[in-house]
Amino acid sequence: MSGIQDESWIAEKKAQLDKIIAACLGLHVEASTATEAFTPGQTATIKLEAINRSNVPVTLQEVRFSNTSDSNKIDAALPSNELVTKDLSCRIPNDAPYSQSYWLRKSGTLGTFAVDDQKLIGLPENPPALPVEVVLQVSGQELRYLVDTKYRTVDDVAGDVPRPVVISPPVFANVMNGVFVFPTNEPKPVSVRVTAAAGPVKGELKLDAPQGWQVSPASLPIDLKSPGAETVATFTVKPPQQDSQGAVRAIASIDGRDYSFERVRISYPHIGVQTLMPPAQAKLVRADIRKKGDRIGYIPGAGDDIPESLRQIGYSVKMLSEPEITAKNLAQFSAVVLGIRAYNTQDRISNWLRELFAYVKDGGVAIAQYNTLADLKTNQLGPYPLEISRDRVTDENAQVRVLVPNNPLMNMPNKITPKDFDGWVQERGLYFPNKWDPAWTPILACNDPKEKPLDGGLLVAKSGKGFFIYTSYSWFRQLPAGVPGAYRLFANMLSLGK
Repeated sequence: MSGIQDESWIAEKKAQLDKIIAACLGLHVEASTATEAFTPGQTATIKLEAINRSNVPVTLQEVRFSNTSDSNKIDAALPSNELVTKDLSCRIPNDAPYSQSYWLRKSGTLGTFAVDDQKLIGLPENPPALPVEVVLQVSGQELRYLVDTKYRTVDDVAGDVPRPVVISPPVFANVMNGVFVFPTNEPKPVSVRVTAAAGPVKGELKLDAPQGWQVSPASLPIDLKSPGAETVATFTVKPPQQDSQGAVRAIASIDGRDYSFERVRISYPHIGVQTLMPPAQAKLVRADIRKKGDRIGYIPGAGDDIPESLRQIGYSVKMLSEPEITAKNLAQFSAVVLGIRAYNTQDRISNWLRELFAYVKDGGVAIAQYNTLADLKTNQLGPYPLEISRDRVTDENAQVRVLVPNNPLMNMPNKITPKDFDGWVQERGLYFPNKWDPAWTPILACNDPKEKPLDGGLLVAKSGKGFFIYTSYSWFRQLPAGVPGAYRLFANMLSLGK
């Protein structure tokens, strides 16, 4: 086969045959390192292990590092069923790309990633960070194998767990909130967690904010002594008087170079550990958001970030456990909010709703967010009959029409205008109610293009002295994304009757 000239198929078929021969030999070759992360320019220490489980003579001739010109002549026999180990070293090229997923390295457009290297498109993950080419001699025939170097660690339960080696900047700066909302021009603290990735780092950290926003101090020192060492730096950010939106960027200056990357780890058994390196930035929002009341009770559902979002605009939010969900205890709160899909996930929701209805009758405000039809734990969704459907509005730019312009939800304490529905993300809402008792008042109408109008996304009912609101608009997406109009309307719901 070596004499056949074919640039496309021969190399691929030879590599496949080499793998077949390795399987027949029972050959095991592994490259590993005791260090997870390296920066460009560092030298990696790699341990090579090889076992020949056959009686066929095999020689480990050479080890080459595909990403560099480094190579190691070895010429060591691999005796049958004996573990052979070699300690190798490889210098990471100065221009080695970081291990950020190739489709996330550049900003894309809506629904499309931007990838410069077209050969990468379609790969499920990046090519190996530290590939090792192993050259063997088997009965006078040269065989080559490409081995992916792994970081080896031991888990107390899973045992030996290999992970991808990470090529990273020397320092990460994670802004500790993704969005900072300023309802007034009062300053707020902005904290950044700084982490040394692969060795000691010393320099300074600063925040780069949009024009009109003030940051103090101008910079803070960084002095981390070892890989993995962390510190938290806190700045004060003051917004402008007028409405404004922009991004604040954390920049770590080390040895005359600026780095602005966060580190985000995703870990699941079926995909292993994935390390992402998005820009080290957060959204800043200055908007006129008025509110009434102070303390909010929150009944958890399937999990969302709305409690932290409400704290951003000055509310005190208490996460409620089962013993705390009684009408008497709920009376201390200005409003009580149920998390997304609480009716699907909380087995005791029927009992809690009875207490919640009593709280509303005594003058409280309750807000139930969207639920799905699957596995509802209760058929009573509010103080009056109400049925949900699969109806949704997926176009985040779909026109929203106000059905009752004079309703307090549209006027107090924030005057809601069409502008408040600009800049929404991903969708308008989902699982809208499609049938309800006349005691409910629909407030908004919306629909996807060429679809029927849906009026059930925001329903409010008076019950005794208070109000119950059922809403399927996607507040759980809009508030964490810092959408000003969503904050203003949600604040109106919390302030109803006050």
